[in-house]
Amino acid sequence: MRPLTRRIVADHLDDLAMNKLPKIAKETESTIEDVKESWAFLRDNLNPHPGAAFSDPRNSSVTPDVIVDEVDGRFEVRTERGSIPELTISASYKNILKEARQDPKIHEYLRRKIESAKWFIEAVHQRQNTIQRIATEIVARQEDFLRNGWQALRPMKMQDVADAVGVHISTVSRALSGKYIQTPQGVMEMKRFFSGGTVTDSGELVSQQAVKLKLREIVEQEDKQQPLSDDQLVDELAKQGVKIARRTVTKYRKALGIESSTRRKEF
Repeated sequence: MRPLTRRIVADHLDDLAMNKLPKIAKETESTIEDVKESWAFLRDNLNPHPGAAFSDPRNSSVTPDVIVDEVDGRFEVRTERGSIPELTISASYKNILKEARQDPKIHEYLRRKIESAKWFIEAVHQRQNTIQRIATEIVARQEDFLRNGWQALRPMKMQDVADAVGVHISTVSRALSGKYIQTPQGVMEMKRFFSGGTVTDSGELVSQQAVKLKLREIVEQEDKQQPLSDDQLVDELAKQGVKIARRTVTKYRKALGIESSTRRKEF
């Protein structure tokens, strides 16, 4: 390893993480090119997380609870039972109930247990039906997204879907918690459909996801030697008709995992 590389590791890792290459060059009496070469060596040959090699690399798979298919230009929704088995009451317990008629206490005890089992099975069926109805309403409101992708996602509130389906908003939240949906745009958490929106200059209401997509596109197309600050990103979004505050841009940028302009700069 070159002496400069060793010195950067020993004394300037924080500066390197903050992309302060000119400062490193000045304090090590080196050129920017020398610092970039050392940085490239560190990036290509050293692992900042050596323990990761001993972890289990397997990822848990996601089984969609709802599947959306396009059939003859229309979207059809079906729910998947997944790990939920077909529930029935064992015939043997029904026979035991009949045989226990001579003992009122045992008969009443068994009757209550069987009624509880019936209620539980009905609750499971009702939950699946609720998920079906909610998913159908979401799909009806988000056809543009299903056909054209995230830029066409419509702002949608959970309360609106709850009102349309005729249930409490807490029922919608619980029914969708941890649930995934398979769509023509991929598999995603069902709660991702719900977000606020921003009104454009044309009066169109666009979702937060669509604004984030525009923000990512702007950053990807910027001059990497003169990356855009958050204030400049506000201006670029405004040129596309999307007017949002600087703090909102900063929040969206961080949510997308995009570094600040200082750390995005290439020397």
